[in-house]
Amino acid sequence: MIVAFYLIVAFLIFVFLSFLYMKRIINQFMNEELKIITSLRNKEKLTNIPDNIRAEYEETLNKIVTQERDLISSIEELKEYRKELDITYNTLVLKSSQLEYTNQILELRVKNLSDLNQISRSISSLFNLDKIINTITDAYFILTPTKRMSVYLWEDGRLTNKKIKGAIDYREDAIYPVEAFYKFTPEDFNKIYYDLARHMTVLNGEKVTISPLKVKDREIGVLFTIQDKEKLIDINKEMISALAIQASIAIDNANNHSELLVKERISQELDLAANIQKQILPAYIDGVKGIEVAAHFSPAKEIGGDYYDYSIKNNIFSINIADVSGKGIPAAFLMALSRSMLKTINYVSNYTPAEELNLFNKIIYKDITEDMFITIMNGKYDMNTGTLVYSSAGHNPLVVYRKNSDEIELCGTKGVAIGFMADYLYKEKAISLYEGDIVVFYTDGIIEAENENKKMFGIERLQDIVFENSKLSAEELKEKILSGILEFRKAYEQVDDITFVILKCKK
Repeated sequence: MIVAFYLIVAFLIFVFLSFLYMKRIINQFMNEELKIITSLRNKEKLTNIPDNIRAEYEETLNKIVTQERDLISSIEELKEYRKELDITYNTLVLKSSQLEYTNQILELRVKNLSDLNQISRSISSLFNLDKIINTITDAYFILTPTKRMSVYLWEDGRLTNKKIKGAIDYREDAIYPVEAFYKFTPEDFNKIYYDLARHMTVLNGEKVTISPLKVKDREIGVLFTIQDKEKLIDINKEMISALAIQASIAIDNANNHSELLVKERISQELDLAANIQKQILPAYIDGVKGIEVAAHFSPAKEIGGDYYDYSIKNNIFSINIADVSGKGIPAAFLMALSRSMLKTINYVSNYTPAEELNLFNKIIYKDITEDMFITIMNGKYDMNTGTLVYSSAGHNPLVVYRKNSDEIELCGTKGVAIGFMADYLYKEKAISLYEGDIVVFYTDGIIEAENENKKMFGIERLQDIVFENSKLSAEELKEKILSGILEFRKAYEQVDDITFVILKCKK
């Protein structure tokens, strides 16, 4: 029994010691395992590793080190990618803001274009200058940040203030000689505009915008607009400039329209004057015995300074042809006055051709300016005797064809033009005309007619035409003279009035 007890005790002690030993073994193993795990976690290589797990341990450690390195590299790449994402995001945000701003600007530009189109359509139908200026100034105040405005236009060398809108304390005109105005350079105009702008009161924070009005480099005027500096952004500057262009075109159109109306009125008046002039020139005369009469008048302009006239009194056929210096309206007025006076003198008197010129010169001398004069060939044909008495006041000699001798001669008298000398006494001569004889009264528009080479028709060509066509009637000879002038001149313009009268003696 005792032996059994001791055996049990001995067994229990053995078990207990075995337990302690196993526990020690387990603890030692766990410590080794912990060291291995810790070394793996810290990536530190152990040297005293059992041979049976050394290869697996080193392989595991290498994998952990490699994975950690790869992980760190991936993290760095992720950080760089994140930075790129942040930059991209910020760029997109900025681009989005810019795009939004650009879109707003585009919308504003589209609106401005629409407004400009409306303004253009509105003022394009206007030809009243005041209405155009009012419309433009209203547009500046509606479509731009303009606070005050002044409009100037050029008028014959004078820069005239046409309108002020807002409190502008300066509105004086700038006056220059017309001849100087046409010599101004762009720099001269700019200086004038800047000098005017300096006279205008501008507050702090404000600015004067100078907008010249011009069409094809031709100065029309200038717009001065005053705005706050902070509101002068590009889009507003563009609108200010665009409105100035529209204003230039509209004002120029209005001026052209006004000039056109004036020209049309003048043209209508000239047409009326030309018709009156043609009506007062005798186209046909009854009662002329023993001669054929043919006449032609064609002014270089609408109306001319040449004229011819004839009448019958006491069996005397009076004829005169005259050339007033110059062309156009002044010459036509003097021509009409001359015709009326000579016709009156002829009607109330029985003067000879020279006596008529003497009286006419005395009457009209005081009314003729120094730059004007009148040349006249004045004649009277006695239908009973066939005698032509003539007197010249500085006029071209008569071209006379003599049938009996078959010759051409020039017949004239010395005498100054009407208006040169107050008390001048004119001379006269007489020739007898027979059947087939021809007399041509003419102005220098015939002999001085030019061709493209600047050569003149000349008296010789006129004489040749009369001589070569002496057997024709007066009307037929007239057509030959006209065709000869036209053939000589060809397409070259007529530079002077062409007037002539042909007398041809018949049985």
